[in-house]
Amino acid sequence: MKKVTGELHYSRFVIPYRVYGDASKVIVCLSGAKQTMSAWRSFISYFHKDYRVVVFDMPGQGRSQILSGSAGVPLDEQVEVLNQLVQEIIDDTITEKYVMGGSWGSVVASAYADRYPEVFDKLILASFGTKPNIVLNAIIDQVQSMISEGHEKNIAPMMLEKFGQYIPDILKRQIISQFESMSDAQFQSFYEHSIFVTQMGDLKELVDLKNITVPTLVVMGQYDTIMDLFDTRKASKLMSKAEFVLVKGAGHFLHWEKESVLGIYANFLSRVEADSNSVVNMSL
Repeated sequence: MKKVTGELHYSRFVIPYRVYGDASKVIVCLSGAKQTMSAWRSFISYFHKDYRVVVFDMPGQGRSQILSGSAGVPLDEQVEVLNQLVQEIIDDTITEKYVMGGSWGSVVASAYADRYPEVFDKLILASFGTKPNIVLNAIIDQVQSMISEGHEKNIAPMMLEKFGQYIPDILKRQIISQFESMSDAQFQSFYEHSIFVTQMGDLKELVDLKNITVPTLVVMGQYDTIMDLFDTRKASKLMSKAEFVLVKGAGHFLHWEKESVLGIYANFLSRVEADSNSVVNMSL
């Protein structure tokens, strides 16, 4: 597999990225909060032969660097980081451009598609939500308390208990190991991100979902405890070419829990166009 490693230097950030494969169609992957490039291993393995897969560490995550200013990175800054990365890696050899966002990454992807509606040809918004539900708010409160009290090592086990109980044990151990190796600056970034999420209110007040007119796949797991099913379905209906898929038997982490979810993504990307505002329930 061809792999290109690079760094984007933009504004106050240094963003490491990798590009896998050399196909003419590209998928840019946006990770969830505190997830690193390594979160996309199974995705890369599945798609790299037919797509050029781009992964990167958002500011405050993984090996990225925040050179100055606040440890918190507002949504607008994250959108502009993505925009600069797209300009860095898109060239004349690419014929089709897709974006794949997971959890918080799906929020960034939707905001990008609102501000830059002509860039990507299709969107996948996995574990997408427009506002925190009661469970997520409670988790955020616990995260903030643990960081404030110096109990950061308790964060990963708590989160896995609340919404990561369905992922394989090997991935649970990787998440725990990742959090154990995080720096104080990364925990501070996580703390400030959690504050932003609670203060954000409803994403629909910040992002005009009606402005997203390209085919969009919104995917949610049946047992996702931190996303509101009703709200996500309602949000998907605001996008003129959105398709909502509820995956039975899956939780928040979707293809980490059920590798067959990758087939849902592949079928959507290979189709000429998604059906407008349809709803599908899938047992996998």
